Amino acid sequence: MKQKILLIEDTPDVLESLLELLDMEGYEMQGATNGREALQKLEAFTPNLIITDLRMPEMDGFTFLKNVKSNPVHNTIPVLVFSANATPENEDKSLHLGAAGFLKKPCNIDRLLEHIQALLHR
Repeated sequence: MKQKILLIEDTPDVLESLLELLDMEGYEMQGATNGREALQKLEAFTPNLIITDLRMPEMDGFTFLKNVKSNPVHNTIPVLVFSANATPENEDKSLHLGAAGFLKKPCNIDRLLEHIQALLHR
C-alpha cells in the first residue's frame, strides 16, 4: 500500500513540481495551497505524513500546525515543515508546536526524500 503525503505549498510551480516528483517516487499525493484548504482535505484524506510551508495566505503553517496537533484524529500524523523562512526562531516554534522535523528550502531532492523516509519509518 502506498504511503500518503499531504503537501501544503502556496507557490503553484513548486507545489506542482513536488507533487509530480513525489508521485514518481511512489507516494500517493494530495496538495493544498494553504492551511485552510489542507484542513478541508484532511476530512477525506488521511496521510501518513504532512509537509507544510510556513508563509501562506489564509492560514499560515504555524496556525495549521496548531490545528492539526490539537485535533485527536490527526495529532499523531508527523508534520515536516519545509520553508524558505528558516530562522532559528521559526524552527524552534515549529518544533514546539509539534512538528516532527524542519527543513530549509531550497534543498536537494535526496535530502528531502531522506527526511520523508525517516519520518515515515520512525
